[in-house]
Amino acid sequence: MRNYNDSKKGIVTVMISIISDESIRINEKNQPRRTAKNVMNIIYVSNTDFPVQLDTDDRRHQVCACKTVHQVTEEHKEDVEQFTQLSQSYTQEFYENLMTFLLEGDISQFNPTLIPMTEAKKQLINVSRSPVDDVIMEHYEQFKQGIPIALVNQCKPQNQKQTTYKNAMQHKCAEQQPRINEKRTRAYVLNKDQQTYQDQMMNEEDIETSNANYQKYKKTIEDNGFVDQVAQDINKNEIEFIFEVNVYGKLMEQIFVPHQFVCQWGGRMK
Repeated sequence: MRNYNDSKKGIVTVMISIISDESIRINEKNQPRRTAKNVMNIIYVSNTDFPVQLDTDDRRHQVCACKTVHQVTEEHKEDVEQFTQLSQSYTQEFYENLMTFLLEGDISQFNPTLIPMTEAKKQLINVSRSPVDDVIMEHYEQFKQGIPIALVNQCKPQNQKQTTYKNAMQHKCAEQQPRINEKRTRAYVLNKDQQTYQDQMMNEEDIETSNANYQKYKKTIEDNGFVDQVAQDINKNEIEFIFEVNVYGKLMEQIFVPHQFVCQWGGRMK
């Protein structure tokens, strides 16, 4: 399934196709290629802490964490009797009973679309988070209510293209034009389905960071004397603001951004 230097993102893309496609192409050695119905159910087993990359809104994987052989062995390293009984229990009768259990178990109330969000899956998604996911989590309260696009653009990672960053944001957010300080402002609002996933993923540290950023932003847009405050804060090298102006110098938007004060034509004040 994996070639040397293949990315984890590439692997999960292939696996999604294998899991969800209705048919599969079979290339058996010394036989003509043929297409067959895809009836596979797949279980991955791995001893690595990052076996596959999962998106925040993943709907195909259930992740369970189990003790490794070494952990079990360490707990019972002197319990020879337990391992003897365990190895001797794998009889034909055991396999027949297991098959009966699987075939006759009542799954009438089972909904395969409701995949449990286990702690193991949360950990795997967290280590798979993209830079866009990090921006959304750090400003989660703002994204739920509407965050100015100009502010979001200031959070773009330096090594990511603007077009790629914008496309990723538009995949997760809807663009709206709410009024901020009585002015129409282009803003991103996080999609409802994304909010459902993010609510499950937010930990205490993420919530604290998001709330702190939201309170700073809220205070900024409610401050009537923001222009005077800009000059004072820039001189103090503390909180600064960004605002876009047209070619005639008319103020268009007022947006809080830490650590920079940028005009539309690219000038920077320090």
